[in-house]
Amino acid sequence: MGVAILEPTLPIWMMQTMCSPKWQLGIAFLPASISYLIGTNLFGLLANKMGRWLCSMVGMFIVGVSLLCVPFATSIYGLIGPNGGLGFAIGMVDSSMMAIMAYLVDIRHASVYGSVYAIADVALCMGFAIGPSTGGALVQAVGFPCLMVFIGVINILYAPLCFLLRNPAVREEKMAIIDQECVMHRKSYNTTRDSREFPLSDYSEEEEEEETEE
Repeated sequence: MGVAILEPTLPIWMMQTMCSPKWQLGIAFLPASISYLIGTNLFGLLANKMGRWLCSMVGMFIVGVSLLCVPFATSIYGLIGPNGGLGFAIGMVDSSMMAIMAYLVDIRHASVYGSVYAIADVALCMGFAIGPSTGGALVQAVGFPCLMVFIGVINILYAPLCFLLRNPAVREEKMAIIDQECVMHRKSYNTTRDSREFPLSDYSEEEEEEETEE
């Protein structure tokens, strides 16, 4: 929601406070796009090692801090850091939260991943539908800086809730299924063979004949 409100309102705020030319209105989001690309590819692997819940929590915290820093920018160069941090943090959250949602489906419901990903896409689409449509009215009512502070504080306050995803509760029937699937039946095989009964080469037959002659 924060990004959905930021995208239509930031160019207007730039024209009003920075007197930015038209070419800067679109290029201001370039650092966010590049950092998002880096964040999704980087934390796709690192999130599994550091903990996906922790990666999501840190990402939401960085999103809040980046939104708080946006109103302090006085030129397009001052937006590089906040927008870059915003895109990088959203990449952290996206790459971690999708995997967490699939894991929750595995341990609590039927393993139908299409439904949970559809829910995530619907939530994203609703955010980008409601955000731009209400962003202009909110900026006119409270002002762009106050709106960014409000959204940033909400992200920071919401971030600790990701701790609840550290060890989610597993349904009993699902735990039984997981335990059955993880059982491994070990089998032992006798690999020793009698070399005299099954000679491997002609050399072994010659050695056997020499031993009998002696």
